Amino acid sequence: MTLREMERSPFTPPEVWGGRTAEEVKEFSVDYSLLSSEVFSAGRGPERNFDYELRNVLDVCNNNTEKRQEADVNHRLWNLQPNRKAYGTSLSLYDRNPVTGKVSGDPIADSYAYIARRNNSLMVIADGVNWGDKSMIAARCAVCASINYLNDAVFANFHAIYSTKDALLLMRKAFDVAHESILQHNGGLTTLNITMVLPIHSSTQYAVCSVNVGDSLTYVFSKRYGMNELSVASHDINKERNMKDVGGAIGPVDGSQPYLTNLTFSVTTCEPGDIVFQTTDGISDNFDPVVTKLAVPGRRDSTLQSVEEKAEMLPHERHMFAMKGMERVIHEYELVTEHDISAQELCKALSNHVTSLTQPKRLVIENPVYYRRQFKKKERKKIEETIRNAMRPLPGKLDHATVLAYEVGVYRDENSPNRSLDDISSAQDSCCVSHRSSVSSTIETSPSLVFESDV
Repeated sequence: MTLREMERSPFTPPEVWGGRTAEEVKEFSVDYSLLSSEVFSAGRGPERNFDYELRNVLDVCNNNTEKRQEADVNHRLWNLQPNRKAYGTSLSLYDRNPVTGKVSGDPIADSYAYIARRNNSLMVIADGVNWGDKSMIAARCAVCASINYLNDAVFANFHAIYSTKDALLLMRKAFDVAHESILQHNGGLTTLNITMVLPIHSSTQYAVCSVNVGDSLTYVFSKRYGMNELSVASHDINKERNMKDVGGAIGPVDGSQPYLTNLTFSVTTCEPGDIVFQTTDGISDNFDPVVTKLAVPGRRDSTLQSVEEKAEMLPHERHMFAMKGMERVIHEYELVTEHDISAQELCKALSNHVTSLTQPKRLVIENPVYYRRQFKKKERKKIEETIRNAMRPLPGKLDHATVLAYEVGVYRDENSPNRSLDDISSAQDSCCVSHRSSVSSTIETSPSLVFESDV
């Protein structure tokens, strides 16, 4: 591909290529020699999903000095201070019992992890299907196993990535590793979305590569073009979607086999300053105008207005409206703060929005009147019906909600704008992959997320 082909009109949004195999999407050359190994931020969560895992690792390493030192490095990396340029957050939108304090749906079944380097990033997000420990374990195992595999392959074992196709094929292998980890740890089912941001050879642009299964999605927010969904090929925006059907999952769906019906490979381009972010459906579905009660599902042969005095929207219209809704929340935040939104602020803005949207539903369920005493079976059924009727007209969907974001470009510090690769030379970048003398010298910058054998 020539530079002229990659450079697009300033008025044309970057195209998104998606397919069921890596060969079906457009291929860009990656400047592997300039991939920096310098980590400026790394994070994982929700942290309580990893608490007992860390205790197990440190216990096993107590009698092994070498493993103990490596575990300490691992612990320090994943406890770095939050950074404005790369950030993730996970929360529960479910109700809390006012008597016991127990939150419905616990533990949070979402998991995420990211490693942000000076000019590239690796981002992984997963949403355990249904509730419970098995769902949480599945999501955590998928995230841990896949980010370990990719991080070690590229930055410890020096598996060269010369094109976006190389990156997509490597990410596809990470799915198999994640699936095996779930089976090994007796986990349930989970969605999985792996996204990498890589510098394009001889260009100021970056390639965003994603492989996903299920309904955990990837977006690119551009200050020039607005919002765009990278994972759009994983779901048909022209068909009505059943939100109870995730579309695909890894884990023991059919015996020991995964369900890869909507496994999708996607690529697009972006510019320094753009923000790449991933969400679970607890975020994305809460921007759907039907979920927010601003519209009702429409059909091609229906009138524009429904009997409920709400606009009818076709599936593709709902898709566009949802993305514009995210964009609106971002721009409103920028109007208040009077500065461009950061990756960290984007996560908080979207999380705060869905939390506020779903608050009326939580207030209905958490009404103390329903918890004052033990009710008889008939009384309890009547209360449940009352709650359902009260919640029906209210906006939002109660769920676990996770968002993970990274600002594209060459990182200088968290308060300065990111640069393009043209602003630095490979000779000045002492932390590039090609300049590393040994694997042992990389432990400080690319330790494993977790020691799988010790989980």
